[in-house]
Amino acid sequence: MKIAVIGVGAVGGWFGGNLVRAGHDVVFVARGGTLRVLRSEGLRLNGEAPVAVRAVGKLSEADEPDVVLLAVKATTGTDVAALLEGLPDAALVAVTQNSVEVPSRVADVVGTDRTLPGVVRGYFHHTGPGEVEFHGGPISYDFGTWDGSPNHTVDEFAAALRGAGIEATVREDIFVDVWEKAMYVTTTGALGALSGSTLGELRTRLRPTLRALMREVHATALATGVPLSADAVERTLDFADRMPAGATSSMHRDLAAGRPDTRHELDAQVGAICRLAARHDVDVRLHDLVFGVLG
Repeated sequence: MKIAVIGVGAVGGWFGGNLVRAGHDVVFVARGGTLRVLRSEGLRLNGEAPVAVRAVGKLSEADEPDVVLLAVKATTGTDVAALLEGLPDAALVAVTQNSVEVPSRVADVVGTDRTLPGVVRGYFHHTGPGEVEFHGGPISYDFGTWDGSPNHTVDEFAAALRGAGIEATVREDIFVDVWEKAMYVTTTGALGALSGSTLGELRTRLRPTLRALMREVHATALATGVPLSADAVERTLDFADRMPAGATSSMHRDLAAGRPDTRHELDAQVGAICRLAARHDVDVRLHDLVFGVLG
């Protein structure tokens, strides 16, 4: 199948590069230095020999993809309509961002019938233009149609991902997973950045606070109509216990490095929880505190 990848950072680089290795027709949509490196040198995964890839500057040059993997970081400043300009009429948009608001932002542009909410799990690192590293842990992508209805293109995309070494699962209840991912990545990223701590410290020394943040996400999800299970918080903590102790989220690392766009990512993740909670009158005082201090 034909796949376009918008954003050649950690997720887009790793997923797209391995899809190319598996023999699929993949085109990367990039700009600036990344576009130049992809065209001149290729894509380098874990420091290995570069993979020759096809790269273009805008989606309209991508030769009618069946699926567009939207892999740019979620920020409040992202112009989704501009990123998707030139999208073919039948193409689906697969969402990867860590934000409970992004699926709706994409759907506002292309419609719910062409938006595939999704959840990526894996500790990938974008180490430079056209360079991505992965050093253990899960590599998975759960996604599905907006209403859970079956779709042949979705199934074909999942099969392509599995053939590329990515554990892809099509879910009828994908919004449950979107919120459960937020329960993990938003809370560990925010608390990690606030405390300067790795995941190992968050799940031990700071476990009560981490659990309280997760409970706030759980309450907000329920208020918005997403039926998270009663044991979702404890299952998410169990997942954290199985991850590498030295792990940190990309948002944590970017905030620590003082990167200018990271506060937009903070808003897309933590701010989204705060806004939805306020809309539904849910007490998320810890999220409000973290957002106020870090933002």
